[in-house]
Amino acid sequence: MTPIGVERMGDQADTLGDRDVLRLENLDTDLLPPEAALRTTERAVRDDDANSYLPFLGHDRLRAAATALVERNGHLDVGHYDWRRQCFISAGGLSGILNTLLALLEPGDEVVLTSPTYVGLINRVRLAGAVPRFVRLVPTAGGWRLDRDSVATAVSERTRAFLMMCPSMPTGAVLNREEWELICEHCVASNSWMIHDSAMERIVFGDVPRLQPLHFPGMAERTVSVGAA
Repeated sequence: MTPIGVERMGDQADTLGDRDVLRLENLDTDLLPPEAALRTTERAVRDDDANSYLPFLGHDRLRAAATALVERNGHLDVGHYDWRRQCFISAGGLSGILNTLLALLEPGDEVVLTSPTYVGLINRVRLAGAVPRFVRLVPTAGGWRLDRDSVATAVSERTRAFLMMCPSMPTGAVLNREEWELICEHCVASNSWMIHDSAMERIVFGDVPRLQPLHFPGMAERTVSVGAA
């Protein structure tokens, strides 16, 4: 298997053996999980019901809670989504993205992403047999902004999905309303899916609005929101 750059940087940091080197390559932290989470996990290890095959779509209570979280973060009315039909639990957010790509795409389909973006998203697009196409994020004095001209260039007759992470890694870019409108207009016009990676949606500072693609016309029925709580 071909290693990725993230792993190479991590290996170099390990080789240095310097505890003062900040490890930023894989979202690692030296903070322990909350005490309540540790206690709950310890109890679950001893619970027979928690140590068997799980329902394929996830536990009902967890699906209902995840749906409520999406509604709350998206400023949607309670009950906007039906967790019985519209929510499933995956083994982490990135597994959910890969599952979605495999379900929606055929080999040779094209997926529009931002550049730069998290390399793991690009690799999953390729693993699904699809072709990544990129719209540029440009650094400005006011933060990273979308190169509007590159959006039309990235979309073609083979476009089947947009895979957008907002806030984005590694730039921290947060799309504003005008940028989301442009992306969503092209998504609707090309009859494509929107896969919204919302893993970082709560890590915003100041008065930056937390917009989601499903807020825009024609997007609710074509948006798959994938997150990690």
